[in-house]
Amino acid sequence: MDNRQAEGLLLLDKPTGPTSHDVVASIKRIMGTAKAGHCGTLDPLASGLLIVLVGFATRLAPYVHGDPKVYEGSIMLGLSTDSMDMEGEVTGESAYAGGADAARDALASLEGDLEQVPPMYSAVKYRGRPLYRYARAGEEVPRKSRNVRVYRAEMVEFRQLGARAEMDFCVACSPGTYVRDLAARVGEMLGCGGTLSRLRRTASGPFRLEHASSLEELAQGLERGEPCMLPMESALQGCKKVEVKDDGMEAVRNGSPLDGGMLRSTEEGIAEGEVIAVHGGGELLGVHRVCSVSPFASRAMRMLPKH
Repeated sequence: MDNRQAEGLLLLDKPTGPTSHDVVASIKRIMGTAKAGHCGTLDPLASGLLIVLVGFATRLAPYVHGDPKVYEGSIMLGLSTDSMDMEGEVTGESAYAGGADAARDALASLEGDLEQVPPMYSAVKYRGRPLYRYARAGEEVPRKSRNVRVYRAEMVEFRQLGARAEMDFCVACSPGTYVRDLAARVGEMLGCGGTLSRLRRTASGPFRLEHASSLEELAQGLERGEPCMLPMESALQGCKKVEVKDDGMEAVRNGSPLDGGMLRSTEEGIAEGEVIAVHGGGELLGVHRVCSVSPFASRAMRMLPKH
């Protein structure tokens, strides 16, 4: 595989069990590349869409659109654990007999802006170490709260399971939202405790799970010589585009700012401060941030290498 083929974007269907880091390590081994990274961690319990950038495309990670994140999953009502999911130690049990309507209303009430504190069982770092390492050692450390937004929180199905109940849901939320925390909040509102029992990411920004491949499908495709990656510019789906004239391409490649006289065309609706994808000669040349719309001006955020 040449360097050009080893650059791009992969949409992976992560299985339950391995960490996101484990999946990236498998991709590096399968593809024979030293450079790959994911955009948006999925817990070991979770499955579904994992966006992986390979080769020089890893440098586009800050510009990958991942809002909203969409998840399908289940909440076990009547059970609490220290990790807020089924992998943790049980911290409480209480019967739930409140019915489906109360559960639906509790979940829907989470729509809007929320303040969350990262769970101790998470990959957020404190003094260079992920929080889950402190949690496993029985240590509690300070954590900064963060503002998140839940765009949609809907119950899909409800099942009474003896003293407990389980509700299936669909949630669309901003990046960085801990769905485990949402499950625990629902249980707290219902007075019985709640634990995330299943989670599957189905979308991240413009990217969809139905277009993703498993690790096995990736390996088999490579063996057959089939294209396995989307081109590098796919990482910038959701970014507006401008096209520069042929005589401006070299300047863009060298990191020069853009002005209106260098442009062949622009998409409508570009706003000041927006990150845009700069194209020329049928290829992606770089990423710029717009400084001014009228007159148009932008500065380089990231240049791409020549091939």
